[in-house]
Amino acid sequence: MRGDRVRLVVSLALLVAAVVAMLLPGGKPMKGLAKLFSRIKFGLDLSGGVRLEYRVEIDKSAENPSAVVDDVWTVLRNRLDSAGYTEAVVRKSFREDKSFIVVEIPEATDTAAAEKLVGSTGLLWFGQAIDERDYNPLDKSDDINLALREGGQWYQDKDGKKWYLIKKEINNRKDLVLVGPRIAQAIPEIDRKGVANYVVSFTLDREFVEVFKNITKELYVPEQLLNNPTQAQIAARKRLAIVLDDKVQFVGYVVSPIEDGRGQIRGNFTFEQARELAAILRSGALPARLEKVSAILISPLLGKDVLEQSLRAGIIGAIAVMVYMILFYGIMGIVAVIGIFYALAVIFGYLSGTGTILTLPGIAGIIFTIGTLVDGNIIIYERIKEEIRTGKTTKAAIEVAFSKSFWTLFDANLTTIIAALFLYYFGTGTIKGFAVTTIVGIFAAMFMNLVFSKVILDAVSDLIRVRKTGGAQR
Repeated sequence: MRGDRVRLVVSLALLVAAVVAMLLPGGKPMKGLAKLFSRIKFGLDLSGGVRLEYRVEIDKSAENPSAVVDDVWTVLRNRLDSAGYTEAVVRKSFREDKSFIVVEIPEATDTAAAEKLVGSTGLLWFGQAIDERDYNPLDKSDDINLALREGGQWYQDKDGKKWYLIKKEINNRKDLVLVGPRIAQAIPEIDRKGVANYVVSFTLDREFVEVFKNITKELYVPEQLLNNPTQAQIAARKRLAIVLDDKVQFVGYVVSPIEDGRGQIRGNFTFEQARELAAILRSGALPARLEKVSAILISPLLGKDVLEQSLRAGIIGAIAVMVYMILFYGIMGIVAVIGIFYALAVIFGYLSGTGTILTLPGIAGIIFTIGTLVDGNIIIYERIKEEIRTGKTTKAAIEVAFSKSFWTLFDANLTTIIAALFLYYFGTGTIKGFAVTTIVGIFAAMFMNLVFSKVILDAVSDLIRVRKTGGAQR
């Protein structure tokens, strides 16, 4: 009995979590039951998106231009996957002896935001900010001459409100230059200091930790110096600047040397901005310059009629399976139908909570899950019928059936999960989408088969009737 209570509590908790994930704010405006699916993001084939085309400007000195295009494709693919756009399409195109990269991002409605993610060169470097202006210093000869004397250059901040005079050589030391370091990890986080909405926490590759530590030691400003008005000008010349794609992302004081290569970029980011910046940092700099050819919004690739027909066919098929289960297995068939809706709720809850993009191949993965779930039910139900025919009570038959079916179902589903993991690891775009919904669906099906359905079957065991000799349940 205690085990049944645990299974019931876990099943209800998972269902509640799925429903809460579907009802969280931030989804598309929908009414009625459709609101449960408002947070699910649809792929390019279902909802349209943004199409970007870039010409790859390859340096004439490059020995293998095609390899450069391949590297550009890899970086962009990694960026999009890291930012959660796993269903985005990235493809190479060649015409008139020129190389192009075409990017199609589903559900994107802002071409400027998409361009910012894709078109960024991703070149990160650290410098020393020694002065700042609230106007464009490139229009004033005094400020231009100041940059020449100091050996620095004026850069605008990401918001376009300020300009900073920044030197790449920290305190004019040639050994303290850090341009284009590899980022081992970059993740968006809530700003615990409450200064901004989100920050991007990063960790440098081990190779660059030592030079970054020496830079922060050189720019370290003691607290007493910061609080001393007479020393304010000296302190202002020892600020650390983080620059990405020639835009200043952060300028601030180093209040203690950083010895582990970890830091944060603050820019009053929203979560989406922080996530996309983290994706750019993780994927690294582009190996070639991209020149935008076009950026347009596109409508769904699937016509409305085709989509409606596909969904109608899927629904009719699911209903046919449910009717068959009820007619052939009676009360156990009803339990299977309840389980199908339970598994679907878990799957859609996952899609809503994680922001995973759903495409037509993803829907195919969900339909495949329904088949797997029903197969598992049939294995268990046939075992229950066999045990009852040997003279066992219904409850005893249920216990034996689940015990003997566990490893059969576990092994069968594990092989499918392994195959789907390979698809996810080696695949891209829509292949990843199919793999994700398949993996989540298999886990949901296993949980429903081995946990949720047992709770329900135990509760309705007195209603289960089985013929003593072959044939279906009455």
